[in-house]
Amino acid sequence: MGIQKLSMLYIGHQLMVYVEAYTCPCVRCHPFDSIFVAQSNGNYDAIFTTTPPYRLNKYKRYEGHVVSGFPIKCNFSLDGKKLASGSSDGSIYLYDYQSSKVVKKIKAHDQACIDVAFHPVIPNVIASCSWDGSILVFE
Repeated sequence: MGIQKLSMLYIGHQLMVYVEAYTCPCVRCHPFDSIFVAQSNGNYDAIFTTTPPYRLNKYKRYEGHVVSGFPIKCNFSLDGKKLASGSSDGSIYLYDYQSSKVVKKIKAHDQACIDVAFHPVIPNVIASCSWDGSILVFE
C-alpha cells in the first residue's frame, strides 16, 4: 500500500518523464551533456533532457541493436563521443553520439550481450558480458 501511495504521489507531482510502450531495462546519463538515454525493449535508445521539463528527443534515437526482452544495457564512453549497447544477437553496437549512427558492430557472444562498459582509463577498451555468464574484453 505504501508503494501505491508513493507512485500516485510521483504522478501527482508530474515526475513521470515519458510513458514508454515497452519496458526500459537501462538508463544512462551522458558524462557532459544534459541528456540521458533510456534503453527500450522496442529495440532503440530514446534520448531525454536531464533538466525540467525532461523532454524526449523525437527526432533522434539510437537504433540497430535488438533487445528482444533481455535486460540489455548501454553505456557512454568516458569522453561522451560513443554510446555502446549490447544486443540479443550477441553483438556490441557502437554508436556515434552526435549522429546516432552505428559506427561499429562487434560480434562478441553466442548468446545475448546484456551489458557493456568502457575501461575507466584506457578509452579504446570495452568489456561485455553475456546471458551465458561469459565476460569478454575488446580493444
